[in-house]
Amino acid sequence: MPLAPKYIKILKEPFGTLIADEYVSKRRIQDFLVNSSPIVSIGDATTDRIVSFNFTPDISILDGREQRRLATHKYSPNLKAYLRNGAIEEFRCSNPAGTISQEAITILKKSLSCAFPVRIIVQGEEDMLALPVFVFAPTGALVLYGQPKKGLVIVKITPPVQRKAKDLMDRMKLL
Repeated sequence: MPLAPKYIKILKEPFGTLIADEYVSKRRIQDFLVNSSPIVSIGDATTDRIVSFNFTPDISILDGREQRRLATHKYSPNLKAYLRNGAIEEFRCSNPAGTISQEAITILKKSLSCAFPVRIIVQGEEDMLALPVFVFAPTGALVLYGQPKKGLVIVKITPPVQRKAKDLMDRMKLL
């Protein structure tokens, strides 16, 4: 079932630090990565940027789209190589646009208990999956996702972030 517009509006606000596109750099990302584990990248453009900086996310969540348009033709050589890397465990799930499916939540939980790196390929849309990652990722994890036409959001998982995300998922009746 699609999420109510009031929740989608809440989810469009950055959950963490927003770095404007023009200020995203390898050095700036590296500063956030220190003492963070696991590293989770959500979205094709975000994962492309991370692997182009020669970082391998512990978990990446991709759907082959960027702003709901097919993105694979724009992938960098680094991301193409990352996607072909057979040493990365891969899971697939369905998550229709505007939803957070139970199947996606199950796969996210499973990926957090696997040996890293893990890649999750979503049939549908991965945009809303940051929320369950905030709930289920361990304290100290770092989540990176794109804020369309603005920049990169970086969220360090802390108990207050987990409580806020869990409360939101409870209100949406997803837990």
